[in-house]
Amino acid sequence: PPRQAAAPRLKAVADWLAPELRQRLRRYQLLTPRQASRSSLPGSHRGRRRGRSLEFAEHRDYVAGDDLRHLDWSAFARHEKLVVKEFESELDRVVMIVVDLSQSMGPQKARAARQVASALAWVGLAGHDRVSLATLGGAAGYHPPVRGRDQWRTLMNWLWQQPEGGRAGLSDGLRKLAQRLGGPNLMLVRSDWPEPQAWESLAYPHFARHELRALQLRDGDDLQPGWSGPLELVDRETGESRRLSLDESTRNLYQQALVGHGQELASACRRRGFGWLSCDARS
Repeated sequence: PPRQAAAPRLKAVADWLAPELRQRLRRYQLLTPRQASRSSLPGSHRGRRRGRSLEFAEHRDYVAGDDLRHLDWSAFARHEKLVVKEFESELDRVVMIVVDLSQSMGPQKARAARQVASALAWVGLAGHDRVSLATLGGAAGYHPPVRGRDQWRTLMNWLWQQPEGGRAGLSDGLRKLAQRLGGPNLMLVRSDWPEPQAWESLAYPHFARHELRALQLRDGDDLQPGWSGPLELVDRETGESRRLSLDESTRNLYQQALVGHGQELASACRRRGFGWLSCDARS
């Protein structure tokens, strides 16, 4: 009989996100999108507003800087421990975290993208958002929205089993995801954004009135290629190749093009009111 393929080994929880880091992240929440204040949907996204619409959600440990008016003194009398009351408002939204696992990401950037997504998913679920995950690449995947911190492990099991490789297809991928997400909601995209016209992919979330926060991940080969001499460069995603001689002059031209590409993407995000951040995946 044919042999069954072995199930992929699940990552340990510490590989996803260290427990002490999860504890520290509990005091944070994802910024509310512009449209949330206009939403009439009932939900349990914890907002910044205080008033009659708020209902008690849970306790958390007091940290310096918390509003003393929200301390639960009855809990302190029982347990001799300072805790803060957290509340729910009537706002509702979906936070979609998009992770690029295409061939151009490579192991280092793909791992960093998964870890950042793990942290954002934890913050979103702890903040009473509904969180969905999506991956771009040869085996593009989608996990529907879930709510509650107890669903975080379910999301992580799914995310860390998604295969790497193939092409990201940012424009087509973000168009489909923006349509699937409905509107208006929040998209968090983690990618190296390598495509020459990558900024065009921002149009679809913009037209759907989503908020978008883009993170560009780069590694050593992107920032400071150490190659020299006659080379044949092969595109990881398309297989296209090009022969060239890499010297100091060519490397300077590459650095200028890399900076220009990033500036173009940052400018496109600013024009649409999106957030943009570029960082080194090695740090």
